[in-house]
Amino acid sequence: MRCLLLLSALLGPAAGANDLASLDDEFDARPALGEWTLFHQAFGWPDKIKHLDIGRTTPGALNLQPQHSAWVRDLNAPFLYREISGDFDVRSRVRVRGAEGAVPGGTWSLGGLMARVPNRSTAEQWQPRRENWHFVTTGVGHVAGQPMTETKGTYNSYSSLKLRPFGTGWVELRLVRVGMALVAMVRAEGDAQWQVRDRWYRMENNPAMQVGLIAYTTSDDVAPAPEDAERINRQREADARTDMMLEVDWIRFRRPALAAVPDWYAQVSANPLADTGLSDAEVLRLLGD
Repeated sequence: MRCLLLLSALLGPAAGANDLASLDDEFDARPALGEWTLFHQAFGWPDKIKHLDIGRTTPGALNLQPQHSAWVRDLNAPFLYREISGDFDVRSRVRVRGAEGAVPGGTWSLGGLMARVPNRSTAEQWQPRRENWHFVTTGVGHVAGQPMTETKGTYNSYSSLKLRPFGTGWVELRLVRVGMALVAMVRAEGDAQWQVRDRWYRMENNPAMQVGLIAYTTSDDVAPAPEDAERINRQREADARTDMMLEVDWIRFRRPALAAVPDWYAQVSANPLADTGLSDAEVLRLLGD
C-alpha cells in the first residue's frame, strides 16, 4: 500500500507512443555510424578506437575494439552515444570476446551501456572531478579469464563498482532512468527474466544524458604507473597489444513504463525506485519487461 501511495505522488501516466524509437539501431551493414556521436570527436580527445565497423567483422552487428583505456574516475575510453532528454529505457544485445575465444584476453576488458551527464569539460578546457555517469557492462574484470558483469556509478569522478560472475556469449543489457533513479539489468541469452544488477539514486536535475555504448580494455604492454588522468587521457597506446571486441547486435530506446513527475521534491521525498526496502522483484514488476 505504501508503495502504491508513493507511486501516485511521484508518477504520471505510463509512456504512450515511443518518441525515442528513431534512435534505435539494428546495425545492418553500412559504411558509417550515421547519427551516433563519438565521444572523443565531440570533446577533442585522442581516438582510442583500435577498430570499428558495422557488419564487416561481425555480420549484422557493430564491432568495436578499443585500445588500452578505461572508464573510471576521470579516465575516458571509446563511447558512442545519443543525447536523450528525460527518462529512458535502453536495451542492447551484446557480446564481448577475444579474437580467438569466448573470453577477452587480459583484464578489465568490458563493454556495454552507459548514461553520462553532459559537462563542458573538453580536452582543451579539461578540469578534474567533473565526471558523472552510470554503466552496466559484460566481459572480464580484475581476474583474467573469469567472465563478469560490471556495474559502476561515478559521482564527480569518484567511482564505485560491482563485479558479479556471469556467463560468456550474447547477453541483453538494460539501463533505465526514472527521474533521479537508475536501474541496471542483465538477461542471459534464452532467459525470460531480467536480473537486477544495480540500483542508483542521484541528485541530478539535468534532464539530458548521453546514452549509448562503451568499450574499454587494458594491455600488459603498458607498465603500471601512478594515475594521472590528464596525461593518460591525452595519450594513445596504439602499439600496445589488446584482445577485446564488443559486438552489438542491436540497441533500442523507449520511455520507461513509469513516468516521473518533473518535480524535484517528489523525487527526493517519494521516488519508490530509490527505496532500499523495495525488492528486486518489485522493481522488475514496476519497470516491466
